[in-house]
Amino acid sequence: MDEQHASDLSPTAEEEFGVAMPPNARIGTLVFESPERRLRVQLADGGNERLVPVEQLQALYGARIRHVSVRRVSPRSQGAALSSTALQATGQLPRSALDPSQRGGTEVTSEELYYAIALRVDKLPELWYLNASSFNFRKALGDAATYSTELNLKEFVRRLAAFAPDAVRDGFFTAILQGSPLPPPLDSLLEFFRLVSR
Repeated sequence: MDEQHASDLSPTAEEEFGVAMPPNARIGTLVFESPERRLRVQLADGGNERLVPVEQLQALYGARIRHVSVRRVSPRSQGAALSSTALQATGQLPRSALDPSQRGGTEVTSEELYYAIALRVDKLPELWYLNASSFNFRKALGDAATYSTELNLKEFVRRLAAFAPDAVRDGFFTAILQGSPLPPPLDSLLEFFRLVSR
């Protein structure tokens, strides 16, 4: 078999793992231009700044995304091991509790939630999204921006919903606007993209 034919048969990374990301583009900055009733959007990958009339905003989506990390923490004390006589005198205690050389590290699991917002724009194949923890809310909200990501996100959602009142809103937007509990968190950004791409 020649090299060309072999490369045609080898699966792409998406096919190999069965994961295909829906078309998407990350929003770098977004500015509300009220008198003109449009958004000024700069995508994170560069390119020209885009002006989006409010009528072209078809849908607004949001989600909490779960991020779980596991790390191994070494034992706190590496103190001297007890002698065998001292270990025998302790009776029922397990050897690993008394002998630092027998102690392993501890696995620490932490779960964080981060927020994602997505916009569906008319005549664009990709979904535009932002990750609230790295988004420049100061540029979008001006003086209304705070040091709290959660407060900034809520203000951003209110402002975006008021700016585009005819856009379809998902349960996340509705919950924030009504002060209701948020929908359960999703397991990944990919899951979020799949849900909103339907």
